[in-house]
Amino acid sequence: MRDGSAEAPREDGWRASIREYYFRHRAWLLGAPVLLLALVVGRSWLSEQLVPDPRLNRQLEQAQLALRQGRLSEPGGQGARELFESVLAADPDQTQARQGLVDVADAAIADAERALANGQAARARARLALAVALSAPTARVEPLQRRLRDFDAGSGSVAQLVAAAAAPGVDEDVALAQLQRALRIEPANEPALFAREDLLGRRLRRADAALSAGRVEEAQRLVTSVVEADPGHLDLPAIRGRLGETLARRQAERSSTLAAADAHERAGRLDAAARRYSQLLAVDSGDADARAGLVRLAALMAEEAQRQAADFRFAAAEASLARAQRWDPGAAAVQRATERVAQSRAAGGRLRHPVTAADRKRVATALVQSREAIARGELLSPPGTSAWDRLRVASALAPDELAVVAVKGQFARASLACFETALSVNQLRRAQECLDASLLVEAARRDAAADRARLSERWAARAEERLGASDLAAADAAYEAARRLTPRDAGLEALGQRLRRARAASP
Repeated sequence: MRDGSAEAPREDGWRASIREYYFRHRAWLLGAPVLLLALVVGRSWLSEQLVPDPRLNRQLEQAQLALRQGRLSEPGGQGARELFESVLAADPDQTQARQGLVDVADAAIADAERALANGQAARARARLALAVALSAPTARVEPLQRRLRDFDAGSGSVAQLVAAAAAPGVDEDVALAQLQRALRIEPANEPALFAREDLLGRRLRRADAALSAGRVEEAQRLVTSVVEADPGHLDLPAIRGRLGETLARRQAERSSTLAAADAHERAGRLDAAARRYSQLLAVDSGDADARAGLVRLAALMAEEAQRQAADFRFAAAEASLARAQRWDPGAAAVQRATERVAQSRAAGGRLRHPVTAADRKRVATALVQSREAIARGELLSPPGTSAWDRLRVASALAPDELAVVAVKGQFARASLACFETALSVNQLRRAQECLDASLLVEAARRDAAADRARLSERWAARAEERLGASDLAAADAAYEAARRLTPRDAGLEALGQRLRRARAASP
């Protein structure tokens, strides 16, 4: 007989173990049914996601086959478009079907091009309608739609256009335009193709002859017209090769001539520099560098004419003015120099006679008036009573008098001081006038180029500031002032390009 009291503690220990196991693993025990239910419910969803519907696969295969066979759209629903759309209706996220519709649109555009080339307007119209319905890019569809409209408008008139182009006495450009129109309507029309090839071949032969005769611009125009009309013309590569070699040789010669002109200009040999620039313009009348060079030379020669006239060397002044006018006809600087030379000549006509006591008195008076004008800051204006005009009168009467030389020195020092003061407070127009005044008496001073560069930099900064404020008129004026001072500044060219873009973008 077993002892009941011994079994009771054993049973209590077993129950305690069960409770402990339950509480330790209750999360798993309670979650197991939920997990089992999720597996059962989600089994069908997983199978749908991981295993595609066989019916959709068959439809995709049928759609791809229809696309390869060119059956892009069919009323019975078995065209590539309809099959791809059917797949998307069942599964909107089917990427293969979406790409398939893009491929259908591409195929429709390609087929429309072929149809237009073969004169099949109805087929082209249907294919373009399909491409539009499938949201094909407008940039690809619109050119074909224009060609289709041209075809519709000129249907049946291609033969008349070709005949009109071949009629006696027809201008070559008119004939080419008629042939081009015929080929827009019917790109594969053989009579139009042969006629155009013959016409363009004649142009290329003329271009070859022009190139041999050195008429490069004429040859270039002819070749360009052929490229625009038919870039695949069989005779083009040879003449384009010759033209390219000629242009490269000319560019090398231009660079050499431009460098020589620049060297002459820097050395002060203005006539030699002008001859080089003129050579470049004789080859290419639109050469901007050569034109700018002559403009600079004209301004320098106009300044020289004023200095010569101030010394009453009128023959030399007139010769300098003539060169300046020839290099830059109608330039404002040349016009101003012409006026000052005329004033000096008039003064010289009145004053050129033996120095008398009365003349010496007039010299003294002119020098006093010149000093007073210098003190007032009236260096170059107002005309007739400025310090420079009074000084010229005294110089004409007694150029070698010590008092005259002294006032010239005072004028030069005052001009430079005026320039520095005006520049320090950013009064650029005043600084420009003072710099011009200083150069009238000391054109060859060593720091003249540095002063020009400093003032040019300030004008350029003014142009930048005005450009930023969208004040294009003021920006243009400041830019032109800077360019006149330092026309070869590369930074100014970049600023000029920005100004031109801003003007083009302005309403």
